[in-house]
Amino acid sequence: MGEARVLVIGAGPSGLFAAAELARNGVPTHVIERESQPHHQARATAIQPGTLEILARADLVDNVLAASLHLGYARVYDASLRPVGELAFAGVGCPWEFQCSLPQWRTEQILTERLIELGGVVERGVAAASLGERDDAVLVRLERADGTSEALEVEWVIGAGGAHSVTRSSMTEVLEGWTYEGTALAADVRVRCDLPRDSSNLMAGPEGYVLLAPLPDERWITFVGDLDSAEAARLAGARARDAVAPAIERRVGGEIVVEDAAWAAPFRMHHRVVARLAEGRRFLLGDAGHLSSPFGGEGLNSGLHDAHDLAWKLALALRGRGRAALLASFSVDRLAADHHVLEVSNDLEELVRAAVQTARTGVRRSSPSPAELAALARSRCMLDVSYADSPLVGEHLGPGVDPLAAPRPGDRYADRTELRGTAHHVLLFGATDESGAARLRARWGGLVEFGRATGDPGRAGVTTSNAAVLVRPDGHIGFRAAPADAAGWAALDAHLDSYLVPA
Repeated sequence: MGEARVLVIGAGPSGLFAAAELARNGVPTHVIERESQPHHQARATAIQPGTLEILARADLVDNVLAASLHLGYARVYDASLRPVGELAFAGVGCPWEFQCSLPQWRTEQILTERLIELGGVVERGVAAASLGERDDAVLVRLERADGTSEALEVEWVIGAGGAHSVTRSSMTEVLEGWTYEGTALAADVRVRCDLPRDSSNLMAGPEGYVLLAPLPDERWITFVGDLDSAEAARLAGARARDAVAPAIERRVGGEIVVEDAAWAAPFRMHHRVVARLAEGRRFLLGDAGHLSSPFGGEGLNSGLHDAHDLAWKLALALRGRGRAALLASFSVDRLAADHHVLEVSNDLEELVRAAVQTARTGVRRSSPSPAELAALARSRCMLDVSYADSPLVGEHLGPGVDPLAAPRPGDRYADRTELRGTAHHVLLFGATDESGAARLRARWGGLVEFGRATGDPGRAGVTTSNAAVLVRPDGHIGFRAAPADAAGWAALDAHLDSYLVPA
């Protein structure tokens, strides 16, 4: 383990990203993974615009953009491939108004390279068999592929080992919720078809649905739904192509020809979440803490957001610059966001089910309004994630100051990709009290950077020309003081002091 203070269990996207972000913040981190070799399966493939923004702050977005396909639409067809509906991501209000489609193995490869570049370590063929905790450490029993074992003490443990998490078991947490009816099939395929490669494509027919989303190298990720018991039974032991081709043909006839399948597996869809994402010195990320339907890629993306939120908070705590409230906010913040993501995921699941039902009955639901489509696009893009109820957000408004309804404290700052580094940022709008700003600079040096804001102050949720807006290291608005006078600066100082330790 060397100098590592944090052990990450699981080398999936959320575990690797947490380790890379901790390393970027100067925290030595060690990742262990049960599997001896990296997998080469597509699995979760959609990286949302909101996630691209946090990858930009982590200096990773260029790698992802270069390796992926960019999907600007989500389209729906009937079983004869006639267009039924379309959702465009243009106009969602993000530097990247598209989803990136990238096989999970390639995402993990990019994250691993970044982690190693920053001095992190990934050790494969090592499993955490059990965890215990005392006041100052977590006790971990490791088992290696060669049959040897080791007892280890580490300051903090991040459980990112998936749905069968040993960390979650040690916390006696349970994934509460439900499993959707039926079995689906996931596969990485090469097909001949006339479907566009700038969108995900859902075909809904009386026999079920087929989702095809393009991947690099002329491949596609597919989900085939509503498998009956006979179809599910035929999957056992079948070659990948022999499993996928008849399942797709049954639903869309000969419009799509499967040429090969690199990988295929049946799966069940879940809607589940734990009651707590943290206990003592242990944390849960990604599938260890929540499971969702795969239609919008919410599982992969929410796991990366979990990792991003935890990393900056744990890094400050390890530097001795965070009070207890800082780490306590991780579970509060991310559970609220993860519940919202599960709601969006369930809405998408219901839309798919409704499309199949329409194909069976001929009864079409009313079309969504333009406003509803715009809200759905932002939700799918994960641009509406908010920490409005976080203990780490607040505001001070002077007499007569009427702030905008959005963005509020806790909401995403629209220009967060312009704020780099690992510090908090205070953005100054208009003729603020410079003496108050100078006092805060002296007290919060090394933790907070100050700068004059450019552009429309409405993008930070303020209407006055005299304001200060605090943006957290995750790019969410933490506090706004309007006006930024003596009282406003005092309120901002008290807010920072509630969860940070000043210089």
